[in-house]
Amino acid sequence: MASLENKAGVYVAPTTASGQAALASAQLPANMIAWVADPEPKDAYPIVTSTWLLVKKKYDKGKLAVLQDLLKFGLTDGQKDAEPLGYIPMPAPVIEKVKAAVDSLATT
Repeated sequence: MASLENKAGVYVAPTTASGQAALASAQLPANMIAWVADPEPKDAYPIVTSTWLLVKKKYDKGKLAVLQDLLKFGLTDGQKDAEPLGYIPMPAPVIEKVKAAVDSLATT
């Protein structure tokens, strides 16, 4: 891995902190689709992306509860496993927006 020059003209090493700075700069719209192409913050690594999960908006009651529990685990306790598995833990602002999206899922 290499230190790269970011949009601010700063050479940044690929660390958890620089990855989180990039991800935290994403403006997540209601549909949760956002790209972090060469983020603005001076401490952000310029090449970072999210791992996507496609989820329907409506489920039957039993499936909805199980899915919400799984997603909420990934957003809370599961975050401690991110780095050992080679991922960047999500920044708090992103987690809060994703939690709101998970809570907005409905039953059919």
